[in-house]
Amino acid sequence: MNKLKGLLCAGVVGLGLPAGASAEMYRASSWLPDNESTVIVMRWFNDQITEATDGDISFEVFSSGALMPPKSHLSGIGDGVVQLGFHTSGYTPSEVPIANALAGFGFIEPDPVTIGAAWTDFVMHDAAQNEEFLEHGVVPVGGFSTPTYPIICNTNEPITELEQMKGLKVRSLGLIGKLVQDLGGVAVNIPAPEIYQALQTGQIDCAGIFPSYLTVDNSLAEVSKHSTLMEWTGSYNSPLFLFNQDFWESATPEQRRQMFEFSARAQARLQNTYEDQQQASMDEAVAEHGHTLVQPGESIQAAVAEWVENGVGDMAGVARDTYGIEDPEALFSRFEPYVTKWQELIGGMEDKFDEDALTELLIANIYDSLDPESYGVD
Repeated sequence: MNKLKGLLCAGVVGLGLPAGASAEMYRASSWLPDNESTVIVMRWFNDQITEATDGDISFEVFSSGALMPPKSHLSGIGDGVVQLGFHTSGYTPSEVPIANALAGFGFIEPDPVTIGAAWTDFVMHDAAQNEEFLEHGVVPVGGFSTPTYPIICNTNEPITELEQMKGLKVRSLGLIGKLVQDLGGVAVNIPAPEIYQALQTGQIDCAGIFPSYLTVDNSLAEVSKHSTLMEWTGSYNSPLFLFNQDFWESATPEQRRQMFEFSARAQARLQNTYEDQQQASMDEAVAEHGHTLVQPGESIQAAVAEWVENGVGDMAGVARDTYGIEDPEALFSRFEPYVTKWQELIGGMEDKFDEDALTELLIANIYDSLDPESYGVD
């Protein structure tokens, strides 16, 4: 047992595991707060798998980084500190460069349901992308996309024109950070739980994060005044669930199949939850906090459109120079068919937020082609 794993496992005792719990009780962890949507879905997943396996698989779910900070989740899950967890790929670009190199496709296909399904399909079927996670001792299952990002600001005036972007400190990750810089701003890479204090203290002027952080997933409406509805790409290049590989291999094929099915429904539920929360959160921010919602002006819209047309901020160059992808165009060519596939599938749905219909579509077009006997198993 390495030092980190030993310290964290010892710390679990002080975090309230039930009296008499065995040393083999499974643990799940998220660095996000307990009321955040992915944590709620993780708890739902735990309820389902607990019932389906008659308690043979059940997790004690820890949130708010109680076990590990955000950037430690990939290694912590792989080391067996927990058996299930959520990790944001953007926090470990060196460890998962392929995932990070694909982050710009949300500017090309901004629909969260479509791009989320496309990357889920890709991470579970593309050998190189799948292996990128497996080599860290984690098995990727499921995916999703957040809604598109506004910038939530504590500036005196709403940010509507390109001139106002100069020197603006904006919390932003990955390619959005490059967009901010290319528009004249300053990209500040901080985890989502730190945004509230950063806005409050002036460490940042604005935060790129989806709208439910105003009142539902967080309380940013308390420390901000305006939101500019940029509709920049959401975050979609992180698996919904990462399982410790030793744990995954210890499960039976039938249990893995059940985890596939619950992961598919968890993705559908999460996309629906995001959709329901966005407008409600913005409405509450306006009504309860006097928050102002504005559209970006023509100068910003034109600059962003030009940036996308010119290679999405040189997405290929970023993939090569920042993430070490030797042939970015070959990678993009592997990913594009998944995007096209899911544009057609989601476009053919009567209601893409019908949970049952979306679950069935994900199972039929992703999970049914995976063998629970062998997926994620050495």
